Amino acid sequence: MCGICGVIQLGGEPRPVVAPGVLDRMTDTMTHRGPSDRGTHEADGVALGVRRLSIVDVEGGHQPFANEDGSVWAIQNGELYNHEALRGELRADGHSFRSRCDTEILPHLYERFGPAFQERLRGMFGLAVWDARRRRAVIARDRLGIKPLYYARSGDLLVFASELKSLLASGLVATELDYEAIDAYLSFGFVPGPRTPLAGVSKLLPGHRIVVADGDFRIERYWAFPEPAPGDLSEDEYAERLLAELEESVRLRLMSDVPLGAMLSGGIDSSVIVALMARNMSEPVKTFSVGFREAGDDNELARARAVAEFYSTDHHELELSLADQVVDLGELVWHLDEPLADLSALGFLTLSELAAKHVTVALSGQGADEMLGGYRKHLAASLAGSLSGIPAPLRALAPRIGRLGPPGLARAAETLAARDPAARLLAMSGQLAPELRASLARGPLAELDGGGARRSVLARLNGTPDDPFATTLYLDAQLGLVDDMLHYFDRTSMAHSLEVRVPFLDHCFVEFAATIPNRLKVRGLTRKALLRRVARGLVPDDVVDRGKVSFFRGVVDEWFRSQTQGAIADYLLGANPHYAELLDRDVVRRLVRDHVSGADRRHGHLLNSRLMLEVWLADYLPRASAPRLEPVAA
Repeated sequence: MCGICGVIQLGGEPRPVVAPGVLDRMTDTMTHRGPSDRGTHEADGVALGVRRLSIVDVEGGHQPFANEDGSVWAIQNGELYNHEALRGELRADGHSFRSRCDTEILPHLYERFGPAFQERLRGMFGLAVWDARRRRAVIARDRLGIKPLYYARSGDLLVFASELKSLLASGLVATELDYEAIDAYLSFGFVPGPRTPLAGVSKLLPGHRIVVADGDFRIERYWAFPEPAPGDLSEDEYAERLLAELEESVRLRLMSDVPLGAMLSGGIDSSVIVALMARNMSEPVKTFSVGFREAGDDNELARARAVAEFYSTDHHELELSLADQVVDLGELVWHLDEPLADLSALGFLTLSELAAKHVTVALSGQGADEMLGGYRKHLAASLAGSLSGIPAPLRALAPRIGRLGPPGLARAAETLAARDPAARLLAMSGQLAPELRASLARGPLAELDGGGARRSVLARLNGTPDDPFATTLYLDAQLGLVDDMLHYFDRTSMAHSLEVRVPFLDHCFVEFAATIPNRLKVRGLTRKALLRRVARGLVPDDVVDRGKVSFFRGVVDEWFRSQTQGAIADYLLGANPHYAELLDRDVVRRLVRDHVSGADRRHGHLLNSRLMLEVWLADYLPRASAPRLEPVAA
């Protein structure tokens, strides 16, 4: 695993593209992503940098890699699980190699297949290839968005990097805010791609590539997230195929020359991964778990320990307390790169720190919920589909009835009454009601129509027919999975130089999951029904029968109250908060006061999103912003 960055000249007479020291600064800003090695390549028209975390061919895998005559160069952040098979094909074509590193196949694969070469890859990656003869570059992100890529245009230069802070270290990128992106963030708790909090910076979407050629660059999609397409297999055949696809994915991800383990929560997803690892490894699996004392019955340490004992793993665990006040939010947001209101990032940061003391690579069960229907909102969407025949006037009454009950009932009622997929997803996931937004928004935000989140959802629909359950999974995998969960998985693990692999997000498994009928994903009140069937006999029965426990989410309110004299006072209740340009301070203070006192605790996640936005504005942006530079003159 690594961090990559670079600057590509779009057109004109080739010249040096960065001043001395700039590429080193961009590269070394990501030392945590690759403490093993630094590599750079600079020539007229191009500058490429990489920090390497050595996983395969520890001694010989120095990046960047070039082809035989030095005309094509490549850098990569990620792992290519089919690199050995591709290496064999390329050798048969006459290509030669000097290492076993997966990145070395890229310049040769580009020579054979051109800009579409990444379509042959199976893995997770952010990568760049430079073709000096054609003055062409190809920059690509993996199909599911497991690895990140940012880019920005600065005059006749294209700047890219694995992390936003590396991009800003170039000094070529402006820091004006994107208010539409922040508006969407206030609803979702994350910034949906391709937007970022900065107006001049974009995230390359999953399954997309940038091609620099002919004096400009273009964005191309090379893979689309599969639309729901139920097949006609029997339930037994689906079960057999699911297990076979998942086990192959796990086997591929055991590729490593360094110590390897697994994140184990005690839930069904991570337990199945550990089970498949155990029967494909010759030594005990190393497993890692973290719990919070205040979580009560939701603390899964005991359950994880039971699974570890069942498979005789080499188990390591850590129990934390919210009262410890050990979290530095400034450092957390520094690693996250963007404001992110999902405080599961706190737990995963600690879990990654624990794992990194023992291994360099860890497998995780992330992605099963989005592929197979694991969240409570998926139950609500399934119910909405089954009740779709109710006349529209009756469904329109649901929100009025829901407001008379607890928040959960109100959200379910809004979901049932939703008129389209975007409205439904926002009813299930959105955190900012229109009336509250109207009272909060100030300045540039007040001038917007508040539809940023809705437009982000509509941009992902791609004309997909509206089946409430299937469409919700389809959207979740392209929004919350990518820009919330995978975002913090990547940043918090790489903060500790740990590579996390996700077998449920192998693109072949994902394409198969799209063919599984709804009835085998959610059956009645049972979520991930087919996975539970497959897991029976593979993991302990109590793991199969137990419902989902959301990591850290159950103690968010308690954590927030514990921070009243710490982060809350420092960031949200200060005399001159940075968020005051966008949000009404008095309304924020009232929400904090009511939440802490217990008068109104409906807005815990909403307040966390404001807190993380303030930390990003106050701490991250000044720290990450290098002095602004002009592009190197011709």
